[in-house]
Order: sequence, then C-alpha cells, then structure tokens
Amino acid sequence: MSYPSGTYPVAGPLNGIKIIAFEHAWAAPYGTMMLADMGADVVKVEPPGTGDHVRAWTRNDLDGLSPHFLAVNRNKRSIVLDLKSPEGLATAKRLIAEADAVVENFSPGVMRKLGLDYDTLTESHPDLVYCSVSGFGETGPYSDRRAYDLLIQAEGGLLSVTGTDEESPAKVGTAVVDVLAAMVAAFSVASALRGKEALGQGRYIDVSMLDVAASTMAFNIFSYGLSGVMPKPIGTAHPLLAPYEVYSTATTPVAIAILTEAHWATFCSVLGREDLCTQAEFATAPMRVSNRELLNEQLRPIFDKWDGPELVDTLAGAGLACASVNDVAAILEHPQLHDRDFFSEWNVRGHDLIAPGAPWRMTGNAKQPQDRLPADRPGQHAADILRDWIGADSAEIDDLSARGALG
Repeated sequence: MSYPSGTYPVAGPLNGIKIIAFEHAWAAPYGTMMLADMGADVVKVEPPGTGDHVRAWTRNDLDGLSPHFLAVNRNKRSIVLDLKSPEGLATAKRLIAEADAVVENFSPGVMRKLGLDYDTLTESHPDLVYCSVSGFGETGPYSDRRAYDLLIQAEGGLLSVTGTDEESPAKVGTAVVDVLAAMVAAFSVASALRGKEALGQGRYIDVSMLDVAASTMAFNIFSYGLSGVMPKPIGTAHPLLAPYEVYSTATTPVAIAILTEAHWATFCSVLGREDLCTQAEFATAPMRVSNRELLNEQLRPIFDKWDGPELVDTLAGAGLACASVNDVAAILEHPQLHDRDFFSEWNVRGHDLIAPGAPWRMTGNAKQPQDRLPADRPGQHAADILRDWIGADSAEIDDLSARGALG
C-alpha cells in the first residue's frame, strides 16, 4: 500500500514527529515500529544491496520479505543510503538535520566513525534526541562484544531460571530481550521528545540489552540477596505458590494459578476434592510449595479426565485464574484478540496474511494504526522521503541516485 507524498496513515500522538532509524534486525526496529504506530514519520535507512539483512531470513517465496522483517517494520518508510560514500553520508546528515530523533543499533563506535554520533550531530542540532541500542551498552568492558537475543538471555541470567533441572538452560521461545529492549528504547525516545518540548533540549539515550535482561531478574536478585539460595529453573511452576503451573488434560494443556487461600478453597470445591483443603500438607501456600509433587500426584488424575477448554471455562467461571496453552493457530482464532481488532489483513505480493497489531488502544485513533505495509523493497520510499524532508526535486533526486548516494 502506498501513500501520496506528505500524507500519513496514522493520526497518533506523535504525528508530525520525524525519526530517522539506522537499524537492522529487531532490537531497534520493534521500538521504532511502536513509535511509527504512534504516528511518527519513521524513515528506515537500509544499506545498498539486500537492505536490512533480516529481509533474507526466509524459506518462502516472498524474497526480501521474511517473517522477521514483516514483524517489525510496518508503518515505516524506507530509503537506501550508501553511508560509505561521501554523497550518501551527506544525504544522511541532511535528513538528520530535519529529524526530531535518531535511533540506531549499530555496534558501538560505528556511528562515531561515520561522524553520525550524538556529540558530533548536536554541535549543529542541540535539541536532537538520539537513542543507541546495543547488546552491552556504549561503555564497559563488554561494549565491543557481538550480541544477539540468545546471548543476552544467557548473559543476563534468563537461561539459568528457564526450563527445568533436566532441560535447563532453556531459551524463551520468542526474541524477548530484543523486544523488551526495543520497548525501552521507544519509551525513552517518547519521554525525551516530551522533555525536548518542555525544556528545549535533546537527550542521549543508551539502551543496553544486558541491562534490560538483568532488570527482568529483579525478583530473583532480591530473593537471592535475602535468602542466599540460588534461584533454579522450575519449569512453569512458581517458587512461592502452588498450584501454579501448566497441567496436562485429556486434550490440551492448561495453566492454573492459585494465589490465595480463598482461591484454593474454591479450586478444591470446583474439582469436587474439598478433602484436599483439610490435609495438613496443603493447608497453606508454603506447605503446598513444599509438597508440590505430592499435590500434583493428587491433581494429575483429576485433570486427565477433563477436556482442556472445558476445564478453563469451569475454573474461570468460578472466578479462578487459568488459561489455555495456545499455539499460533489458536492465537489467530482467539475471540478476545478478534473482539479487540488486534489483527489486520495484509496482502503481500498476492499472499493474504494475518498481521498482529499494536499492543494498545488509544482514544482518538483508528482501531489499529497499521495501514502502511513494511517496505516491499529497500529504498521504496526514497523519492517521497527526500521531497518531504529536505525539499529535493526530481532533478536533485536523480542526481543523488546517479552519484551513488542512494545505493
């Protein structure tokens, strides 16, 4: 889907904000997509050739539009700039001069070598908001190390508490640190833009994926500090509550979370096992945790007779916390997500796809702010971007292209 020059599909709170993103993969692109969903005009700078390298991560016939790329690049416009050429670098600087914010996730030091670092740019653009996202941050002994989501899950401790003793270390099944770091970046950029509006000054933001991962370990860190006991992986269970884990049923698995003694009593009543409440081994949450396996020996034969969805409906109907363990097909059919218009229908090169949407609702917006598809090819919007941002006419655009600035 294309839009006329100078028009935007989203009338969000960041409408009119210009953000230029020197980005690839997920750790920055997911965040700039959030900002684009909020209405910002996000220009994604891609390198010559294949563009963002994750475009090629595909086994289908959508060459250059992998699931990785489609997932984090809606509502952006794409331009190819050869930053190794004087003309391409000069064009990047002209675009930055018109931007409210820069977001980048190159390795630390790359932008400085190009003369596109915060200190250099703010000599002439003092109110610029600038966000760097990297594996370990811009400073420290690990700052020059390569980093990917798996590596930061490992370095940040997530792998040590995920899975079971028999299967650990286990990775979270999505690129969770990439996404969380990107969300932190988006929140930080939006906050800094508000500060710029109020104080008239820009900010430099340094987002470390390791910092983000370690911040998710806060409970484990405090628990270890207070008890001296090293947190260990316990599968889907909770260290302080039981029953609180995933159970098999006759059909599909079910997640159950009993937090209070009142809920425990209701749970036993619904299952027709009021006797469990009277057993000393299960009288309190700490006792149930200490006797977790004994408790599960009582519960498993009960759940084996239930249909999974029926068990969820029954427990939820009694006011208890529970959920089905859904796969992707079930998510696509989920009635709650459809009621909230979470999904959109995309047609990508003749393929009808269901696309996830922004994870919020906001008054004053359309139901889902995702009208512009990810750029079909690198540099798809170059001419419009150059016209809109720096007032280039067709002759200048042709000249920049001829001189190799546009890759």
